[in-house]
Amino acid sequence: MKFRLILLFLLWYTCANAQVALVYDSIGEIQMLPIKDVDETNAYLRQFSLSCTDQQSNNPITLTPDAYDGYMLSSRAVYATKTFEYAGDTKRLFLRRVKSYQDSIYFYIYYDDAAALNPIYYVQTSDDDKVYPLADDTQKGYVSPLRSLLMSYPMAEDPEVRAYFDKMKPTPQSFEVRHQLALSKYASHLPRFKWGVLLGLAYSKVTGDPYAMDMAASVVPGVFADIPLIANLSWHPELTFEYYSSEGRVNNKQTAYNQVDYHTTSLSSPQLIRYTALNLPSRVLPYIELGGQVTFNLSSSMDYFYREPVIKGKTPYAIEHQGEKPVPTATIAFVAGVGMEWQFSRHHSIYLSGRFFKELLDVGRIGAMLVASYNLYS
Repeated sequence: MKFRLILLFLLWYTCANAQVALVYDSIGEIQMLPIKDVDETNAYLRQFSLSCTDQQSNNPITLTPDAYDGYMLSSRAVYATKTFEYAGDTKRLFLRRVKSYQDSIYFYIYYDDAAALNPIYYVQTSDDDKVYPLADDTQKGYVSPLRSLLMSYPMAEDPEVRAYFDKMKPTPQSFEVRHQLALSKYASHLPRFKWGVLLGLAYSKVTGDPYAMDMAASVVPGVFADIPLIANLSWHPELTFEYYSSEGRVNNKQTAYNQVDYHTTSLSSPQLIRYTALNLPSRVLPYIELGGQVTFNLSSSMDYFYREPVIKGKTPYAIEHQGEKPVPTATIAFVAGVGMEWQFSRHHSIYLSGRFFKELLDVGRIGAMLVASYNLYS
């Protein structure tokens, strides 16, 4: 079966620009059929047959599970003929293969209703030609083979991990994230709500015409939370406090008396989506993060003073310019970063992140920040 599917894919690449059906019959022979006028029935009806027209002879063709072991269209959609049990009945239909996992586990979808199209997942392993329901049936004492696989790992002896495995939903994604945890060998990789404290060191400057500002450092304390979403993704909100001060000058004013002072005291809330490589068999896990940051200035000022030399006739003199540029009360910034998480115990971690940020304003800050965080508990 695996060899025939691989061969189907190889044949598909030779005709990727044509509408072609690659079919294999009940004795295993593979045919490549140029077709047209494919009947665009919904996914439910396609389980019973595929109707189309032969491009060469213009004769109608109907593929059925009784005559063919499966087919694949130029869209790379693979349908395989499978015999399976559903609601006490034995069925033989074309089931669409929706996912292959580690080249040894294959997932298929069955639709039992033409209108709702709710997917019911079946699974097949490379060493078994049969397909089995991915969902358990407690009334009949049936346990999904993938749940049995999860429970066979030594990690399942941990009560918390076993409870997490027990919550597996009958979907490929739910199995995959749990299988990756089993392979990682660390119960600390369990996705869970985390919170803690952080301390950042930022190095940035204010950009925008007509100012040339110096780089300045600032200390950024705060708190964070890390909330699991799906697979290796988490939502990572923070709340930070910062006092920032820098100096500079007004561009194109060639005079020694030229000064710009910028000061802000602010609260910021970075809102990041973080991807952590939880599938690695290690306590040190890399991650990347991307998102935005909203900043509210509790107090702010940007004062400037410069003297502009002027020569009128033969008499030189200077005109003094002094004023204040308004600083927005709220700003928005783009944030991107990379980091490492060290899970030194079951419920505690240390994070180290390097970030780039840029405020989306005509006159705004741009810079980098090093952030150290400590997970108090999870």
